[in-house]
Amino acid sequence: MSPAAKPLATIPKVKSDLIALHVRFELMTKSELRQVIFDLTKNVVAEVTKWKIEFTLNERTKKTDPFTQIVKLLVEVDTKLNKKAQAMADVGMTDAQASHAIGPAADDATALPAGEAQKTVQNTLRQ
Repeated sequence: MSPAAKPLATIPKVKSDLIALHVRFELMTKSELRQVIFDLTKNVVAEVTKWKIEFTLNERTKKTDPFTQIVKLLVEVDTKLNKKAQAMADVGMTDAQASHAIGPAADDATALPAGEAQKTVQNTLRQ
C-alpha cells in the first residue's frame, strides 16, 4: 500500500438527509398577458414529508406593461398527493399540469373563495 492510500477502515460513514426541496415553475400564456409562478416546496421534519404550493397569478393589459400580482395562495398539499408532488419536482410539469395551472387554477384563484381555489390549485398535481 502506498503512503498516500488510506485503509478503507478510515473512510467515514456518510449519511444524507433531504431536509427541503424547492422547485419553481414559471408559466406564461401565449399572449404574454398572464403569468403563473408555481412554487413547489418539500419539507421533511421528523421523517414526515409535507409539500406546499405557493401559487402566484400575475396579469397585465399589454405586453409592454409590468405584471401586477392578482392573487397569491399558499396551499398545503394533501399527503395522498405526495407521490405526484415528488414526480412533478423530479421531472417537471406535464403539459396537462401546466395548462391546468395557467387556465382553470388561475381562473378559480380570482373567482372563488380562497379555500375552494386552493383545491383547484392542488388539483394541478392530479393532471
